[in-house]
Amino acid sequence: MDQKSEEKASVGIGPLVQALAKTYHWAGLYGTNHPVLAKRVGELHAALLSRLSHETDRQLFLGIARDKFLYLNQFVGEKQDLVCRLTESLYLRQVATVGFDPTVTPDGLMAMFRYLHESKDKEAPSSPEQFLRDSGIRGISLSPYNYKELLSRKIVDPDATGTPTENREQELWRLMLTSDFADRDDEKKIMEELSDSPNLLNAILRRAKEAESRGHSPDTEKAAVSGEVLRKVVGRLSGFVRELPADRKKDVLSSIGSGLAGPSPGGTEGDSAHDLLVARSLTDGHSNEEFLDLVATLVSLEGKEGERLRKSFATLAFERNKENPLLSHVGERVRESKKINDYYAQKTWEAVEKLILSRGEEKYIKDDHHRFLEDLSKIRKPYLGRVGTKTSDDLGVLKAFEEEESRKRTLLVLLDLLRNENQEGDFHDILEDFRTAIPNLISQKDFSTLHTVMLGLDSISATTRPEWQDAVRDILHTTDFGTIGDLYIAMEIADDDAGKIVDLLKRFGAVAATPLLDGLLLEPEAFRRRALIKLLTTLGPSVVPEAQSRLSHPKWFFVRNLCLILGDIGDRRAAADLLHTASHADHRVKREAIVAIGKLAAPEAVPGLGKILVDEGFFSSKKDDQVRVDAASALYRIGGTEAIAFLHRGKKSRRKAVRTHCEGLLRNVMEDG
Repeated sequence: MDQKSEEKASVGIGPLVQALAKTYHWAGLYGTNHPVLAKRVGELHAALLSRLSHETDRQLFLGIARDKFLYLNQFVGEKQDLVCRLTESLYLRQVATVGFDPTVTPDGLMAMFRYLHESKDKEAPSSPEQFLRDSGIRGISLSPYNYKELLSRKIVDPDATGTPTENREQELWRLMLTSDFADRDDEKKIMEELSDSPNLLNAILRRAKEAESRGHSPDTEKAAVSGEVLRKVVGRLSGFVRELPADRKKDVLSSIGSGLAGPSPGGTEGDSAHDLLVARSLTDGHSNEEFLDLVATLVSLEGKEGERLRKSFATLAFERNKENPLLSHVGERVRESKKINDYYAQKTWEAVEKLILSRGEEKYIKDDHHRFLEDLSKIRKPYLGRVGTKTSDDLGVLKAFEEEESRKRTLLVLLDLLRNENQEGDFHDILEDFRTAIPNLISQKDFSTLHTVMLGLDSISATTRPEWQDAVRDILHTTDFGTIGDLYIAMEIADDDAGKIVDLLKRFGAVAATPLLDGLLLEPEAFRRRALIKLLTTLGPSVVPEAQSRLSHPKWFFVRNLCLILGDIGDRRAAADLLHTASHADHRVKREAIVAIGKLAAPEAVPGLGKILVDEGFFSSKKDDQVRVDAASALYRIGGTEAIAFLHRGKKSRRKAVRTHCEGLLRNVMEDG
């Protein structure tokens, strides 16, 4: 595509994305059967066909990020709320690329929007691709494939022939085995092509692995000497991978692991030999620093592919670390990460350190564990004869060795050490261990241990030396209470942990109130807002100062929710601010503030409420009557001579609704008296 056509293709993509997002929003607002939506979808369909006429091959692809779309090399729709809602809906359904072609129909678009809204409430909705197939929708693709990969390889039609890819695979295979690549640019282009196409790289590596098992073959294209094919293929990648940035290096390592994932003819031993050969070829010529950078990338890989490569790299690391050169480098990296508070880098290098040590310790740990289980079995035999068969799990033996239990015991020991520590340097070192441990406990949802640690630190902050107390409180106050609240609201916790979370949030309510109120302001889902309001009410009076400070917020619905929270908490400190909020411009906020004052039963608010009740204009509306009726109800709840006097004045109102309500309240007063 030349420069002019590129410019032409870029025109109008922003408005089209906005139209998609607006139509998705309207589908949720009106429902997909509403005539207004049919008109909007028709307009969107016309705009889409117009856009497709300017696209290469008359196909439009949009990449999905969490809060924006990707078109070619530019992001579209950033910081637009409606676009963010649409992309997040697609993102949560694991859609990486949306595609359209000229066969798209308005009914197909309508069905897509209906699926995105209705699948929210289903526990196990069908995948987007399955939905499109089952519904017979054409012209739309909701693909899990990466946008750039899909553009470069056009993985669009599952029925399309694979001949061009297979031919390219054959050609690359021949070049990898036979060419000397005197031209370094040619070699770089081929390596870039392989790194950008995981499917091709997987196919090449599987061929190399199969060639190793066949030995010599009369076909010169597939000839192989034991170990030479893999060494040559991976060796060519080695220098190229060394210069890649971290994210692309991670993708290439993942592809290499996938390409070697198939079983070897030699069984498990054959797999290990091949994996080790690949690791050696990939790191041949690497310095210790370059080797460690590769290992650091590898430890972040997930899945079986990463696990197999990690085992091979652990063996190489053990061989390279004869005189501890690797461990000294890793130790420096860990210390540097701690100094600059780079938590993720620190955890990465700690994982690398663990990987280097694992190979040397693995055999001894396994042998000791086997001996321990044998001894335990001998000790238990007489006991088992009396009480019947029991397992090690019944006796809690296995649980004692689980990572969660081990972590909890370690933190309890550190708490005890911190409580009795007299040296300032050691005290702050132990505190730093807790600073990194608390985010880990939250991410692992280990709220039982988190509860113990937080209460322990709170106790220490009150009893340790005065000059050290601020450091302990800083760790407590920087805890991510917002994430804890989100997990509680989403019910992504064990049943036993719910009470511990509520107790923890109550204990640190003044600190937790800020992130929880921020979450209430930004939360788009009504049911989650209700749950947050209930949680904030549960925290009690500690929330009141922060909630009071936000009553002047410009968002009326947020202020209304604050009034509801303050009323349900029942702390009379909020009475004056609520009375001021009762003069808010929005009548819904006024009503909620007046109801909250009634719940507080604050006598000091009676004059203000009475003024609202008796203030009667010539042209007052029904909304004004509702506010005055709420003021009368609040006065009735507060009670007292002054409040009753205002109700008598309200009984003389010209407005029937106010007059009738005050008469009913006064009858109740007489009956109660």
